[in-house]
Amino acid sequence: MQRYNAVHQRQPPNLRQAIRDVRGENSVLFGGFVGLPSLEVAKVMAATNCDWLGIDAEHTPLSATSLSEMIQTMRAYSRGKTIPIVRVPTHTHEWIAWTVDAGAGGVIVPHIETVEQVQDMINAAKFPPQGHRSYPPFALLPVDGQTDATNGASWFQTSNDHFAIIPQIESIKGCENAEDIFKMEAVDAIMIGRGDLTFDCGGVEEKVNTLIDGLEALGKKYNKPLLSFVMSNDEIPDKIARGYNILCNVASASDAMVLSVGVNMSIAASKEVAAKYNADLKAKNAEA
Repeated sequence: MQRYNAVHQRQPPNLRQAIRDVRGENSVLFGGFVGLPSLEVAKVMAATNCDWLGIDAEHTPLSATSLSEMIQTMRAYSRGKTIPIVRVPTHTHEWIAWTVDAGAGGVIVPHIETVEQVQDMINAAKFPPQGHRSYPPFALLPVDGQTDATNGASWFQTSNDHFAIIPQIESIKGCENAEDIFKMEAVDAIMIGRGDLTFDCGGVEEKVNTLIDGLEALGKKYNKPLLSFVMSNDEIPDKIARGYNILCNVASASDAMVLSVGVNMSIAASKEVAAKYNADLKAKNAEA
């Protein structure tokens, strides 16, 4: 992933090209998800072999400052081999602006239902003429190579070219408008939110599966990679066949899940060993 790194940490790494490459190769970008608002956790996760790390600002009470620090920590401690992606909490432009100003490689916006909402994402993330992103005077400083760019492009064009737009579709209305969203050239990938879609469908799994089948078909029709969670590595071959090129095994690559499940399994195993020892000792004493 280091070949997609930017010239400077304040510039977005080239997640857009990484996504295009795995789509062309029918391979996968494997990532982790960080839901604990901790720089120490960000450091540990960045030291792994994840291709990307999602920061879940939607479900975690992060401040803008904490978010920016976590992005920069991941960039620094991974030494450019892991790309941060942020799932922002709202559709409003400021969270997207803070995300891209800090040097993340892409943004996931949840609960996207219309083309207009996707255009709002683009406007917040991209400089003119693609969008309406404002000049970042405190993120772009004329020192230490921060304004450097490659291949004769400006810093602004490089940012536009690198930063990935990933809408998350997770409602019936979003599915109804999905084809128009998939058609958008500026959309780099689509995340499918099965959990909230299930809520919206009243828990009727057959309806959920039908809608997701439709989204997967659109992904193939418009050559758009899909992003999803899996709970087991056994799911990966089927996901690849269905058009998912960006995956996270939340059971083994999500900070909260790894901590809670890992500690729980360890304690259970320890108790089992102790119980067996006591049972064996009791049986031995009974024989004596």
